Amino acid sequence: MKSPRRTVDLRQVNYQTLLRTLYFNGPMTRLDLSEQTGLSPATVTNVISQMFEDGILVEKGLEESLGGRPRTILDIHPEYGYLVGVDWGETHVQLELFNLARQKLATARQAMPPGENSPAAYVQTIAERLEALLTASGLRREQILGVGVGVPGVVEHHRPVSVAAPMWNWEPIPLLEMLEEALHLPVYVDNGAKAMALAESWFGAGRGVQDMAVILIGTGIGAAIITKGTLYRGATNSAGEWGHTKIELEGRACRCGSRGCLEAYAGAPGILTTLTEIDPASPLHGEDQFDTLTRLVQAYKAGDGVARQVLQRTAHMLGAGMANLVNLFNPELIVIGGWAGMLIGEAILGDLVEFVKRYALPPSTASLRIGLCQFGQDAICLGAACLVLEEFLSLNKKFTRQIHL
Repeated sequence: MKSPRRTVDLRQVNYQTLLRTLYFNGPMTRLDLSEQTGLSPATVTNVISQMFEDGILVEKGLEESLGGRPRTILDIHPEYGYLVGVDWGETHVQLELFNLARQKLATARQAMPPGENSPAAYVQTIAERLEALLTASGLRREQILGVGVGVPGVVEHHRPVSVAAPMWNWEPIPLLEMLEEALHLPVYVDNGAKAMALAESWFGAGRGVQDMAVILIGTGIGAAIITKGTLYRGATNSAGEWGHTKIELEGRACRCGSRGCLEAYAGAPGILTTLTEIDPASPLHGEDQFDTLTRLVQAYKAGDGVARQVLQRTAHMLGAGMANLVNLFNPELIVIGGWAGMLIGEAILGDLVEFVKRYALPPSTASLRIGLCQFGQDAICLGAACLVLEEFLSLNKKFTRQIHL
């Protein structure tokens, strides 16, 4: 006879199996669930009954069957709970509210003053924007399953969860505690590139791809590696600091304190530096990074010679850096994202492909595809929301209070 504890554990495992299967592969019938999970029809029926009692499922209609009663089609209830994803950028904060079907319901964005990198100021801004989201959507705080936050820098996951960002002169800061205290909700923190990789791997351009690299180009540059379907983190979760790989020995000074980093050439400030080197008096210089990159791309499309030089030099440096990633990890797909990556990506994609082929080993590029991220400027917010979703679908103890197991 099994112990009561073992019975509870097994039921939780079955519940989680059906929850994840329905979420990623639904809607489907009970028979479909039994066939896909290997659970007996009786087990599926029992657990599904509990899921309906918990309010986590809805019926989506009927499927005709041969020689029997129509089968009920099941799906996750999109309004069971809500997710908030936060893009903690170096120039802005953006929050997005999603239901469990990942439909974006509301957005709140605020630019941060130039040079403002105080964690306390960011946390206060996020708290204020969250209140604005709740007010605009009419939701209560207890309806929010959690808040995911994608941040720059290295996120150390041992307790207390902390963030180190040398370019901002941050020593490891207990950011998770600061956020939970301010938001009064479960909070999950990770590097922005890793968060974006979750969204693209699960639901976007990388769905079904086992080995891929997701690169984030903004003010800084980062990368995330998916290998065999799993996010590669490294020994201390700092894997992916690709922007600080060296592309030119003793080259441009980088804000990390070193020289010749890829970020110093292909991050947004680096692209602006290239523009200044080519034409200091160019009318393409705008009010800020976003404005200048927007002008550059527009001028490039119009055939402007200076803009073409700037973006081709950027593609050259970025392509060499991407070739290093290809030689190291041999991905089948590279996805380009981040606000700057989305601005310039389409314009330089052809050149990038050529430079990657020039510098990477031929066997490593034989089946390689390079493209833009599917979720565009929303990718980090959605990826951050996926940090909450990942815990929810794992039936983390923070959520089992809502689910009767």
